[in-house]
This record gives sequence, structure tokens and C-alpha cells, in this order.
Amino acid sequence: NINGYEFELIDLPGSYSLTPTTLEEKIVRKFIMETPPDVLINIVDARNLYRSLGLTLQLAQSGIPMVVAVNMMDEARRLGIKIDIRALSEHLGVPVAPIIARTGEGLGHLTNTLIKMVKGELKQRPPQISCPIPLQEAVQSIAHEIKQIQPSSRLNEVFVAERLLDDLEPVKISNRGNGQDAQLQEKVKQARLKIEKNLGMSIPTACAQCRFNSVKGLMLETTTAAVTASDEVTKKLDSVFLHKYLGIPIFLGIIFILFQGIYALGTPLQDLIGNGFAALQDFLRVSTIFQTMPDFLSRMIIDGVIEGVGVVIAFFPIIALFFIFMSLIEDSGYMARAAFLLDHLMHVIGLDGKAFINVLLGYGCNVPAVMGTRILSSQHNRIITMLVIPFTLCSARLQVFLFVSGILFAPTVAPWIIFGFYLFSFLMVILIGLFLKKVHFAGEPEPFIMEIPPYRLPTVKTVALRAWEEMKAFLNRASTMIVLGVIAVWLLTNLPPGATTGIGQTWAVQIGKAVKPIFHPLGIEWQQIIALLFGFIAKEIVIGSLAIVYAGDPVRQIAAQVTPLQGISFMVFT
Repeated sequence: NINGYEFELIDLPGSYSLTPTTLEEKIVRKFIMETPPDVLINIVDARNLYRSLGLTLQLAQSGIPMVVAVNMMDEARRLGIKIDIRALSEHLGVPVAPIIARTGEGLGHLTNTLIKMVKGELKQRPPQISCPIPLQEAVQSIAHEIKQIQPSSRLNEVFVAERLLDDLEPVKISNRGNGQDAQLQEKVKQARLKIEKNLGMSIPTACAQCRFNSVKGLMLETTTAAVTASDEVTKKLDSVFLHKYLGIPIFLGIIFILFQGIYALGTPLQDLIGNGFAALQDFLRVSTIFQTMPDFLSRMIIDGVIEGVGVVIAFFPIIALFFIFMSLIEDSGYMARAAFLLDHLMHVIGLDGKAFINVLLGYGCNVPAVMGTRILSSQHNRIITMLVIPFTLCSARLQVFLFVSGILFAPTVAPWIIFGFYLFSFLMVILIGLFLKKVHFAGEPEPFIMEIPPYRLPTVKTVALRAWEEMKAFLNRASTMIVLGVIAVWLLTNLPPGATTGIGQTWAVQIGKAVKPIFHPLGIEWQQIIALLFGFIAKEIVIGSLAIVYAGDPVRQIAAQVTPLQGISFMVFT
């Protein structure tokens, strides 16, 4: 809600052109052509306007109200780049707003401009783009035909005519079914053949040349750049971080230091929260309200919900530190370089660096990572990536590993265990991907083009916001799924009424022993089996389940009853 106006914000995939060559660009083109929005916000990078303005020129011709947001103005100033915003706006024919998204600078001006565009207080005109005369004549002729077929279209007919000519996929113009659309498509086809013969090049190439010649002129008119030392610093850092032989060991070293830091800083806070929940349980046991409550209900709340959820919440500092450190790595510009480093390994299994981005997302959460494979352009890439993502060590599994390794291994050994599991996880991704490539999905990986961002110092605000979003999701799961899970586990370990866990009368013991032959190769006991079974529903429930089945003092109980080998076996299967 902005100044009394309600907006539905639709974030389209990143795109360089409306002449589609990738799945993302096809999605953007389809959306613009079929469901034109009330207003467009075109975000461009102040550090590299040349790359961004080709798409901006296309969008400015569409006739859809648009505001251009020039982002990262602080980075541009740091690089010695000066942009004449007023001149840029005049040449593009649309309002231009300079912003710094990560600090919020300029966002007020952007939203005010947006409101004025919606109210019709600001006018825009299509930019002038010089093109060869045969192409201009064909565009004008087809635009006239479009005006006759669809006189009330929200899209500029010249824009639609250019899309018809430079897009190989047909664009539907009319729904009337009177044959006019088919006639127009035939006229476009004939015009395309004639123009390509006259120009000696494809129409998409000719249109792209026109746009980027215009962009070059825009750059000369609106920007100046000074030589700075930052490029030299970036080159020196990249010579180390992207080194052919040292790059990957440095990456692994950074990840290992990350886990050392998590354990060193998080363990004292974890103990503090754990002791707090233990004190809360002791207080509630002697409180009047729980003394008068039915015994079964009070035990379920204190020994079930509070015990289980308390153990999970005690890991809040460790998980928070994980996301904070990951945000620092990402915002510094290093994570993009990690994708570049590991692109070669992805090629070994028939994937590319773009697929690695999805695999990397899997180390946060498998679900959005699998959903994100839709952006991969080839089917074999999508299938292989979807099948290897479940082998990544997601943050929910990480919670289990931190819990188990923290109990069974010394503080100096536990980080090595976690680090080893990450290596094992990535090795499994490579091996499974290689198997799938050789046996089922042979094919050549596609070329991978990726923008390497400059090194930058992450801001406290940005890191805190990103970490908080992740932690908010964790707390939401803890307040719903984990609570329900630990209640279910507690009921299984305390029913039927009067049953005793120690002599195998409870439902949990009976279920665990019934399926134990299946899990026999793992060498684990029924308590871990129950936790694993609930882990199939959600990995977040595993820790709470362990806290319930090892009742009393779960940390001491697990340390006394579970061997390190059983712990490793349990974590591998998790």
C-alpha cells in the first residue's frame, strides 16, 4: 500500500532482451505481451548501463507506463561513474529515478514517481531508435495492420510489430477468429524473408544492432567514467580467489572457518537458552496451575512440548549465525565466484554453473531449489538437477547434524564432522549426477554466462534482514510443524495409558522394533528410528523427536546411549 494505492508487485525473472533466447526471457516476453501491467519498474545497474539499456529501450517502446530505477548509484560513484539522470530521462522518454536499494536511498522518490505515473500526471513518449529503412518501412506497415485488427490494445502497435518481426515464436494479436491474425502472421513471415535478404542478416540481429547503437549514443550523452583503483583491487583479489589450483581449497577453507565460527560463538548461547528452558520446566512443575492440571496433560506440555521445542529453539543462535555468515559471504561478492569456480565440476556431470546455483540453493532448502530448476533451459539439465538436489545438506539437516555432533564429539572435532558431511554431500551430488549423465541423460552442458559482481563490504542492515527472513521461517516452522511433531512423538512414547517405555509397552517402542529389521544395516536403535520416521515428514521434527524419546535429560541420555559410529550412521541417513 503506497499513499492509499494498493499495488500487486510481480517480480519477473532477470532478462536482457524481449527477443527470447532463454526460458527467463520467454517468461518475461509472454507476460508483457499477453498481460501488460498497469506500470513497469525497470531496474538497471548504474555500474553497467550499457548492458541494461537494450531491454529498457524495448520496454520504453511498449506503451506501458514505466519508471526506470537506476540502482547501485553509490557503487557507480565509487567507481567514478557519473550519470546525468535528467538527460537519460529525456532520451528514454520515461521518468528515471536514481536509487540505492540496500540503504533505501531514493526509494521515496521512486514510489512518488510511480504514483504520478499511475495517476497519469507524468507523460512518456517512445524513444527514437534509428534502423535501416527496409526494416522501418516493414515495421510501420505491420503496425498499421495491427491497429486495424486491435484498435484498443494497451501495447504500442510499433512495439508489437517489432516483436512479431524479431521473435520467431508467433504472437497472437486477435481473439476474433476471423482469419486476420493468420493473414498478419503470413505478412510478417514474407516481410521477414524480404528484409533478411536485403540486409544480409537475421532480423533479431539487425534489431539488436539498432538498439545497441542507440545505447552507445545514450552512454556518450549521459555518462562519464573515471579510472579508479578499485578495478586493480578486484583483479588482485580474483587472482587469488579464482586461482586455477588454489581457488577451490580457499573456498573449502572459508566454509570450514564458517563452521568453526558457528561453534565457537553459538555453543555458549545454545547452552544459555537450553538452561533457560530447563529452568522454565522446573518452575512450571511446581506452579499452581500445573499442579491442579491432569497429570497426563501437564506432562505432555512440560515434558513434551516445552522439552521438544526448547531443544530446537536452543539451536536458534547457531542457525542464526549460519545464515548471518552465509549472507556475509553472498553480499561480499564471493558466492558468485564460488559458482564460477565450481562450474567446471558441474560440467563433469553434464550441468552448468546456472544449475550449480540451484544446487547451492539446496544447501539452504531443497524445496525452493527444486522449484527453481524451472529456469534451466534444457530438460536434461532440469531433471539431473532436480534428482541431485536432495543429496545437498539443507539447513534443516544441518540443525540435526549440529545437534548430534555437538553431543557425541568434542568441540574441536565437531566442526570437522560437519565439514566432512558437506564434502560428502557435494561428492554425492557429483557421483549421482555423473551416473545419471552416463546412464539416462547424456547431453552437452549449455554455456554459462554469469555476471561477477564487484567485491563490496556487506552492510549490517542487509545482512540482518536476510538472516531475519531465514530465522522467521525457522520460527514459523517451530511454532507449527515442530510443536505438532513433538506432541505426536510424546503421545507415542506415553500411550497406551500405563505403558512403560523401558519394557517395550509404548506404541513408539513397538513401532521402532517393528521396523528395526529394515534399519538394521544402519546399526541404530529404535529411538533413532522413531526420529528418522518423523524426519520423513519434516527434518525440523527430528531434534524434537530425539528430545522426547530420550526423556529426562536428552543430551546426557544420547551421550550415554549412542556411540559416535551410530551418530554418524544416523546423520548419513538423515
